[in-house]
Amino acid sequence: MPQEKLPEDPLSINTKTRLPELDGLRVTVFGLLILYHTGMLYVADWGFHYKSQYQSEALANLMLWSNQWRMSLLFLISGAALALFLPQHANWKSLGKRLSQLLLPLLFGMLVVVVPQVYIEAKSKHIIEGLDYWQFWYAYLDQKSAEFEGHKTIGTMHFTWNHLWYLPYLFVYTLTVATVYPLLHSRLMQSVWRWFSARLLLTHLVFLPIAGFYINGSLLYAEHPVTHNLIDDWFNHGRSFLSFALGFAVVQIPHLWRSVKNIRWHLLIAGSISYSYTLFEFHGGTLGDGVIAQSMNGILWSANSWLWMLCVIAWGQHWLTRSNPFIRYLNSGVFCFYILHQTLIIVFAYWLTPFNLGGFLEPFVVILLVVLSCWGLFELITPIPGLRVLFGINGGPHIKQHLQAPLTTRAQ
Repeated sequence: MPQEKLPEDPLSINTKTRLPELDGLRVTVFGLLILYHTGMLYVADWGFHYKSQYQSEALANLMLWSNQWRMSLLFLISGAALALFLPQHANWKSLGKRLSQLLLPLLFGMLVVVVPQVYIEAKSKHIIEGLDYWQFWYAYLDQKSAEFEGHKTIGTMHFTWNHLWYLPYLFVYTLTVATVYPLLHSRLMQSVWRWFSARLLLTHLVFLPIAGFYINGSLLYAEHPVTHNLIDDWFNHGRSFLSFALGFAVVQIPHLWRSVKNIRWHLLIAGSISYSYTLFEFHGGTLGDGVIAQSMNGILWSANSWLWMLCVIAWGQHWLTRSNPFIRYLNSGVFCFYILHQTLIIVFAYWLTPFNLGGFLEPFVVILLVVLSCWGLFELITPIPGLRVLFGINGGPHIKQHLQAPLTTRAQ
């Protein structure tokens, strides 16, 4: 029986040899973003667009676990998806369609989706007073608005992409790799790649990226901290593009990619040790003041990022060996969920504030409302062709079609 043709979106995996763990990992990481951004409402002393009245210092310990690597893992998955996409779609028509599926939701998101976040942030911080939401939105769209005179973000403009910063970065990385792909796919480079990949060992995959992340941090972090503004964000580019390139490369070395699951317990133990060190350092612990101590500190933080990325991939390969209809359904809607989730988190948290639900019930209600709203809006938007493209939904089949589809296993 021929395999079901699944809908494409700019973050999906399109290949005759599907890797079920990538679909599952993609859903898992985007789900983690909902929990993480909800946590940002409640963690004390961490800046966010809006903060709940209920804040916890202890929550920082849990947030720190995924703080370093959640977006890097998402870039790695996207790089792997591109590696599986390009061999079948190495033409500018297909690539242009893929890139437009990033740009259109980004532009729509900047003009419409993130505006409630900006309004609530401005209102809660008393930055702009005396405007209702519709007046605020008009002022936001009017690039000569006096209300935003001191709040420019891009040159003379005051548009923002907030949590959608991942999309322009992914656009640039995808375009960069696709441009050089003909060279990478040339006969000479293929020979070099076969020679190189045949000599790569699992130990190289574990330790070499740690060195790469450490070098990036030691060279760029102090002078170029994270800004998410695309232009002057070199440390973040180094970390994100390295993750993207690693995903693009490693997924094309089957023996190396598949062997990661064999060390899943080792990675869990090593990751737990490195995470324990980050907690130690976060709470004021130190290895000393010398150059060696500072270098060890940087190496351990870099190791924590990469070890957990590998650990999540390894356990994903162990557990997610079969593609099931529910994962395929979530995978078709995950881009839409991503676009909507942070705005819904902030709106619901702001709306719930007067009810004084408490520090345990309020976050539970916020998460429940966000998940239900994302799902409901996805189902509502999917049948509308002109609207669904603005939310990253390309074809999005109904859940019944997915639940009736046969299970598939990983292609060997």
